[in-house]
Amino acid sequence: MNNDKHSIVILIEHKAREFAVACIIKMLLETRYNYSVYIKSTRDRSNINSIRPKIVLTPFFRTLNSIVFPFIYTWSDAKIINLNYEQIFRPHQLTFRKPTSEFVKNEVTHLTWSENYKQFLIDNGVNDKNIFVNGNLQYQLYKPPYNNLFLDKNYLSKKYDINKNKPWVFFPENYGAIFGGDKSVFKPVKQDKDISLEVQLFVKNSYEETMKWIHHIISNFDINLIIRPRPMTPTTDFVKYYKKINKELHPNLYFIKEGNARDWILSSDLIISNYSTTLIESALSEKPTYMLQPFTLPKYMISEWFEFLPKIKSLDNFEQLIQNQSFNNNKDLKLKKWANKNISPEYDVIEKLVDFIHQESTTHKPIERDINKYYKNENIIIPKPIGLNYHLRNFIVQILRKSQLDRYIKRKHTIHPDNQKFNYINDKDI
Repeated sequence: MNNDKHSIVILIEHKAREFAVACIIKMLLETRYNYSVYIKSTRDRSNINSIRPKIVLTPFFRTLNSIVFPFIYTWSDAKIINLNYEQIFRPHQLTFRKPTSEFVKNEVTHLTWSENYKQFLIDNGVNDKNIFVNGNLQYQLYKPPYNNLFLDKNYLSKKYDINKNKPWVFFPENYGAIFGGDKSVFKPVKQDKDISLEVQLFVKNSYEETMKWIHHIISNFDINLIIRPRPMTPTTDFVKYYKKINKELHPNLYFIKEGNARDWILSSDLIISNYSTTLIESALSEKPTYMLQPFTLPKYMISEWFEFLPKIKSLDNFEQLIQNQSFNNNKDLKLKKWANKNISPEYDVIEKLVDFIHQESTTHKPIERDINKYYKNENIIIPKPIGLNYHLRNFIVQILRKSQLDRYIKRKHTIHPDNQKFNYINDKDI
């Protein structure tokens, strides 16, 4: 039974965030339990009719009206486990992040990192029997044995032509509120529209002030500064806005989205950001970690973990930090302790998930679901993956993608070409 072709499918939204964990899960399931595991991008709907998985792992699942719908529609009899790769939210994002689909509440098993997030799901209609409390899968990669394997400074310096003898300052940004990646701001629920406009204005002002700081620092200190645009932020848009503010780009300033944040964190000397959760990853790796805060954050943008980080609140703060290179003196592990207590427990959460998947697979029987009922009741606008027109269009998309011409296709759900190219997966990657 375990030898069925592609008996387990792992769907990937952001390759940089999820791919390494997916490969480890695949390796453990195949070597330990003899499953056949297929890793597939949510952007790639080719061959979905030729795969009949028993279990599907999704990167998120809040509503059926999303890019995972065609897979769930086609594999409607499978056991669905939502890995919930995003569970740390600022207060203004919570309403948007509530599960809204009856299908999601009743037909999906949800992995949570903490009892707090479990309660959030229960409060919003998810059956507690459909919740599996584990921990953050990605954060496990900062612990043995996984933390011994990464692309180090020697590799990155050669690949991107960055001087490895200068200090490296890594800045994984989170300005999704102005670049379109934060859907809670760009597509807010009705009651959050006013606060979303306030968030957007605050983030815009913070971005402009911070980029002025960045330009000053990189122009006056002999360092390399690497800015990593977040997965849904087009690098071209970020650079264009930066140049609008500062007019020029310094040769020691790099904008690099390729690869994963973990390699840069483990290879850099200092990690800074506005409020990207990669700061938690940095703290887990015990790297000097600081939060950029040019303006006081409004209450609706403050998360619990912010209080455990030292802040850079002025250009003078920033200058002193770089000038004295005193960031190596930051040995405060408060954020790491908070993470270990709340979302990154001592046991191996990847191993625990693999065992859970195996247990679910051995007891799972194909589920007869009337998926069309949900399609109708929830007013889904994404087309069903059926019919000649759908499959012909999908076939053309695959041909254009291979020839790198898919950027010219019009889509209802627009994904910038700059973001698409990093998320397709092939056998060579695995």
